[in-house]
Amino acid sequence: MWTGTGGSCRASSASRRGSRTMTAIDGRRRDLKKIRRLHVQHAGLLLDKMLVWPEVLDDRAGQEAADKEALRALLEAAESIKVPEGYPRAFARRRALLEQLAGNVERGVTQVRHATAEGRLVVNLGAAAARETNIALLHTWGVPYLPGSALKGLASAAAHAAGVAAWQKADARKETPQGEDHRSLFGDTDESGCVVFHDAWWCPRGDQLPLDLDTMTVHHRGYYGDGASPPADHDEPNPVAFLTAKGAFLIALTGPEEWVEAAFEWLDVGLKHDGIGAKTAAGYGRMRLEKSPRQREREEREAAERERREEERRRVGARRRRLGDLVAAFRGKSTARQVFEEIQQISAEESLHDDVRGALRALYEKERECWRDWLKRDASPEQVEFAERFQMRPIEPSQKPMVSVGAAPAPRRAGAWERGLAWIARDQKNRSTLHFVGAAGRKPEERNRKDVKIEERDLEEALCAAAPGAPVEVEGERDGRKIVGIRRPIRGD
Repeated sequence: MWTGTGGSCRASSASRRGSRTMTAIDGRRRDLKKIRRLHVQHAGLLLDKMLVWPEVLDDRAGQEAADKEALRALLEAAESIKVPEGYPRAFARRRALLEQLAGNVERGVTQVRHATAEGRLVVNLGAAAARETNIALLHTWGVPYLPGSALKGLASAAAHAAGVAAWQKADARKETPQGEDHRSLFGDTDESGCVVFHDAWWCPRGDQLPLDLDTMTVHHRGYYGDGASPPADHDEPNPVAFLTAKGAFLIALTGPEEWVEAAFEWLDVGLKHDGIGAKTAAGYGRMRLEKSPRQREREEREAAERERREEERRRVGARRRRLGDLVAAFRGKSTARQVFEEIQQISAEESLHDDVRGALRALYEKERECWRDWLKRDASPEQVEFAERFQMRPIEPSQKPMVSVGAAPAPRRAGAWERGLAWIARDQKNRSTLHFVGAAGRKPEERNRKDVKIEERDLEEALCAAAPGAPVEVEGERDGRKIVGIRRPIRGD
């Protein structure tokens, strides 16, 4: 409720002092001032038409203070206005109509999403008004809204700032043309873009308008005004009251589906990082845009996949720790079968094969005689095969395959081949590394598995199952000093 009202245009100071003849306009102002109580339910009407400028004769400072007080009282009155009774119904009808629009284009759709202000925002702050400041309000309902032109401009600026040629604005000074995608989405001076940015109405919530009173203070009015005086510590601050909005707004875009998605992506970037409206450098205008159903579905899938990988990592870690516990807890032949069978179960995890091989080797080194006897007398054929496959018993020196140092037959492809021994193991960074020992018996050469071509798939599996104590006889191809290929030895006729 606003208890004082009058014309928004103030009478001149000369009229107040009675130094000129009373005009018809002055008479209307005088009659309006007689209205002392008016129930106003429209914030726009209140702000535009109901401002009373008080008269303080022959006191410029007093007049300025009285004007500011009157303006602040007007803004406080607007801040306290309730949501118009019919606005929620109008909002619901408009949303239903928007969701049915197809835009008269092929695959045309209208997508609606909520954008929620993370703080405060003010659009049209600098628009013409008798109050020095302004705010965008719907003409019919007096409720805050985001003009479609402001949303389109923000999305266009965000696309341009990305620095991609296809999304650049035209720049006459730099003689750069407008990007093709930018022209298609946002249009140019000749034709409009393919996406329509509708005005974003405030989403009704509660019975109070989402208006808050705020203040900005100019500390050096003379310097920022005409620049006649330099800024000084003794300058008097000049606080200016203005209204801001908050809450959620319904953003609706109409056009071809793929272009609407692109528009929302740029709008999301702009609302999140740049902000909409005035005073964005001070943090105003930042908003959080609701994700599309497709985005939510994709994020849910990604979250589920991350959870699955994390669960797998925890499971593998627990089994790896269990292998260490089994080795430490082994107490001889009485526990051999139980330990061996549990290791067999853990080997079902392919990523743990190297760990299983290491655990079996550690068990064997811990009680060689015990394991030789158990594998010979008590183990099943499947268990014996399992122990051989994972090289539980290292190959004795006399059992190691001999490397022929004679001349190799003609290679299958270009390159110098030499006989040697090889195996594949994982290093400390869990990278798959090929180890190769040439005929001269030098120190094993290490090469990243990805940098070496292995001719046969079964050969790669054999190399992965091999170990330094049980290598595989192969031929290695050199490119200079590096091993670049591995194959099985070519036997002579």
